[in-house]
Amino acid sequence: MTIQPPWTKRIINLILIGETGVGKTAMLNLLANVCAGIPVEEFEEKNELNNEAGGSKSGSQTNEPRFYSITCANGHKVNILDTPGLADTRGIDKDNEHKESIANAIKKNFDVVDAVIILANGTLARLGAATEYTLTTISGMFPNSIVDNIAFVFTMVSTPALFNFDRTSLPQELKKSRVWSIDNPFAQWLTYRKLLEQDPPANVDDLEETVESTRRGYAKALKMLSQVFQYLDQCKVQPTHSIFELYLMSTDIEARISNVIARMTQTEDKRTSFKSLQANYKDQGHKMLMEKYERIINTPFYQHQDTGAEHNTLCVAGNCYSNCHERCTVGFTMDRETLARMCASFEETPGVALLKRRCKDCGHLAEDHQHYRTKWVKTIKTDTIIDPDVKKRYDAAKTESENIADLMKTAQTEIEQLERDIVEFEKELTDLCEKYNKLSLSGSFIGYIASAISLLKIREKTLIQDGKDPEAADRMAQRIERLEKKRKVLEGAEKPRGRKV
Repeated sequence: MTIQPPWTKRIINLILIGETGVGKTAMLNLLANVCAGIPVEEFEEKNELNNEAGGSKSGSQTNEPRFYSITCANGHKVNILDTPGLADTRGIDKDNEHKESIANAIKKNFDVVDAVIILANGTLARLGAATEYTLTTISGMFPNSIVDNIAFVFTMVSTPALFNFDRTSLPQELKKSRVWSIDNPFAQWLTYRKLLEQDPPANVDDLEETVESTRRGYAKALKMLSQVFQYLDQCKVQPTHSIFELYLMSTDIEARISNVIARMTQTEDKRTSFKSLQANYKDQGHKMLMEKYERIINTPFYQHQDTGAEHNTLCVAGNCYSNCHERCTVGFTMDRETLARMCASFEETPGVALLKRRCKDCGHLAEDHQHYRTKWVKTIKTDTIIDPDVKKRYDAAKTESENIADLMKTAQTEIEQLERDIVEFEKELTDLCEKYNKLSLSGSFIGYIASAISLLKIREKTLIQDGKDPEAADRMAQRIERLEKKRKVLEGAEKPRGRKV
């Protein structure tokens, strides 16, 4: 038995996506056997398709994107890019690394793609936080032009009665996607092989029942796969260059959010400094007042400056604007552990966890560092802030109260300039988000951040309930706090666009 009817495309390019535990490796093995025309009794486990490493099921076992080319019995080819599982328990930073590797792998292997196939567990009634995060992330990675090329295959569904998934829980833009369900006969075949090899031997009736069940599943799977390949044959191929462009745009958005947060921090520091000056003026005397005055008007401003193709190791700890390793020689990565292990900025301290290594330049932990294609630039504004009339009145002031009033007016001018800078940066962020939202399938960058926050809050609660290392819970809380700041900035910058119904 083979897939009927045959498809006409000589080459089909697929991207396979799904969170951990939905059976991507089993699906790859099924496709390899069925496309080659191998009957179920002769199924072979393709070792080259086993793209998993040891580890708990709660953590992503797929290490990196893998490219497979399956030659079919009809001489056609099915090229598949198997992607790492998202919603990784090792953290959002690991998912950032996965997204980067997916974007790079798509750029390397495909000029066009026929479809994106998303695997999900069909026995679950609704999307959990991890699945919702996965789909939100996927929607943000692909352009809206690819919406008709995205389909779902729900696994572990042996009978229609076991298909419990509620389609209304899908993201709005994916509600009209094609949907199929399957109980993978390759997995059933593996069960049968284990029964044959067990000692003492399995009951003959159990073996016969397993064989019959596997054959029925195989027949149903062939019908389902025939429908899938008819769909793939009709899909209009989509260019992949926009996927990589969206990825680069998302990293640019992250940098600009950081820029806005940095300027907000500087503004609040300015307010705090001035309040302290006002409170301590009488005790510090006129000379100290002048020193404070000069420091206020010479406050440094920090912002990101694009460095083109060059990437740098930057510190993102609060009030630290250190370019710890410019032109970093480590390949661009969003994985902070890889950065801590390989970047020359970090001390190699025996017995200290990678993320707890100290930066030789700024002294902060490795977990507070990240690769950017930008660098911090310090600017001193002195000539645009000073009001000559205020300075003249200050020099001629007869009382301390007059000096303070003039100083407050000057500081207020500086704060207003900072706030105007924030408005300008937010406008730049708004323009970039609008461009991203028009191209992206998800229609909103903020959805990814909100979904990530929900996922991390669930994991934070689990850490606390399980009585795990308090430091781990603290680190999770810090990640959530950083994402909350980003969401707040985006909420002020993003303009929602109409969503597809």
